[in-house]
Amino acid sequence: MQTMEKFPVEKVTQDFSSSQPSPLYTSLRSTFASVSLHRTDRLRFLGFPPTIIDSMRRVIITNWPRGIQAERPYEGSTEFKLSGNPWTSNLAAEAMSARRMMTQILAALASQGWMLALSTDISRKSTDKDTLLFRHNGTIPAPMEWLTISFSKQDRLRFVDAPEDVIRTACTAFSRMTQNTGPLAERGVFELKFAGNPWRASGGETMDARKILLVLMELLEAHGFTVYGSIDQKATASENVGETDTWHVCRQVGWNPSMPVYHA
Repeated sequence: MQTMEKFPVEKVTQDFSSSQPSPLYTSLRSTFASVSLHRTDRLRFLGFPPTIIDSMRRVIITNWPRGIQAERPYEGSTEFKLSGNPWTSNLAAEAMSARRMMTQILAALASQGWMLALSTDISRKSTDKDTLLFRHNGTIPAPMEWLTISFSKQDRLRFVDAPEDVIRTACTAFSRMTQNTGPLAERGVFELKFAGNPWRASGGETMDARKILLVLMELLEAHGFTVYGSIDQKATASENVGETDTWHVCRQVGWNPSMPVYHA
C-alpha cells in the first residue's frame, strides 16, 4: 500500500509572557491585542505595548469616578481592578459612567491605530461579557467623535454624550412609540421610554423591537454616525435574565452630509 508522504510542519508559538505585541508571522502586516471584561470590576489588556497600557490607565482614571483599586500582571496581561462594580451596577450614574468609560477606551485606542476588529463572547458563565479583539497595522484613522447608546431596563433607550441634533431627530423618529422623553440627572444622558417592553418582547413585539433598531441605524447614518462596536459589557445576576449590548458609535470629526458614512 502506498504511504502518504509526510511534510515537516513548522511549530509556531506566541509568547504571551509579556504585554508586548508578538505577531505569529513576521510577514503579517497586522498586530492583534485584546481587552476583556472580567468578574464585576476587572479589565485585562493583552498584547498591547506599555505606552498603550499607560494611556488606558489615564482613560480609566479620567472616566471611572471611583478610580482604580489595584493593578497587576495577570497571565501575560495587565489587569486593572476598578473600585466599585462597573459591570453589574444598577445605579444609573455608575452604569452610564461604565458605558462612557468603554467608549473612551475605544476612542483612545482608535486614535493610536488600534481598531476594533471583533467583539466576541467565548464564555458560558452566567456573568459572561465580551472580549474585544483589536488590530494595528500602522494606519492612524481620521479623528472621530463618539457617543454611546444603551438599551436599558426593558423599555429605555439612552443616549450618552449625543449631539442635540441627534437627540431631536430621535425624539421625532420615535414620537409615536415613546411614552416619555427627556434628560436624566446624569450629565449628558438623554432617555427615551418606549411603550411596552421592547427589550424583553415576545410574539409580534419581537419584530417591533427590530424595527426600532432599523430606524435607529437610519437616523444615526443621517447624521454621519456608524456603530463602531456593539458590546456586551454588563453581567447579569440571574441566569434567567439576559443583558443587552451597548452601542459605541462614532463619526469623522467635521463630517457633513456631502461626506460618506464609514469608520476605518
